[in-house]
Amino acid sequence: MDYKLIAIDMDGTLLNDQKEIPEENRTMIEMLADKGISFILASGRPYQSLAPYTKELEVYLPLISANGSMVKCSLTERTYHKCNLPLDKAQEIIDYGLKNDYGVSVYYDGEILTSSSEMAEGHLELEGIKPKVVKDLKVSKAPIKIIYYGAEEKIDDVYAFLGEEYQNKLYITRSDEEYLEVMNLEVSKGQALKYMMKKMNVKAEEVIAIGNNFNDVAMFEVAGVAVAMGNSPQGVKDKADFITKSNQDNGVAHALRKIVIEGGAELDV
Repeated sequence: MDYKLIAIDMDGTLLNDQKEIPEENRTMIEMLADKGISFILASGRPYQSLAPYTKELEVYLPLISANGSMVKCSLTERTYHKCNLPLDKAQEIIDYGLKNDYGVSVYYDGEILTSSSEMAEGHLELEGIKPKVVKDLKVSKAPIKIIYYGAEEKIDDVYAFLGEEYQNKLYITRSDEEYLEVMNLEVSKGQALKYMMKKMNVKAEEVIAIGNNFNDVAMFEVAGVAVAMGNSPQGVKDKADFITKSNQDNGVAHALRKIVIEGGAELDV
């Protein structure tokens, strides 16, 4: 198969646990890009946190950021697609999170508001962004994403509750054991990838999607080939066509070598 487009998640996938791009992953992307294969970075990170990696990798297709809430080009700063949460639903989600002692962060294009200093430090460490700490979060404009932070068991509980409460109203997913993410119902990495595939006139069978968590499953459903990282939860692995090595063991490079270069039918991890 001649693959034309590869969509790759960042944290827990392309990046190692030190939040760096391993040299083996970088070299593989450069080699395949030289062969004419295009790459899209697709992350739950906000655009301003994702954009610097395009220069590092020399990958300049529009970025899928905030779990698909925004598709934006880092070269031109042109926004191709943006989808906000309904304002009333956004305030409901914020109020519920604060009432139940979750850390809450609200994402806008170019700005993050958060309810706690602990979360502010986390944003700065993980995303390189310094948010504004606001104890009583009241939104006057529609955000693109809201996240909850809490212990894994608490996130398990709220994921089940909000998933049922807002079924067919909001898109609710997880990007990590301790994070719940809430977006417009029309938003997902899969929807954004489908948008880019149509724009580029690329067929599903020509696309590979690689990710490590539940917010990547929507990409798996759109791409012809779905690859889960070795460090993925079992529920994510169950949705993939292939399981590769972990993000600490250059799993992206391993998968691309086996599938694209060697044309392998399976991955030996």
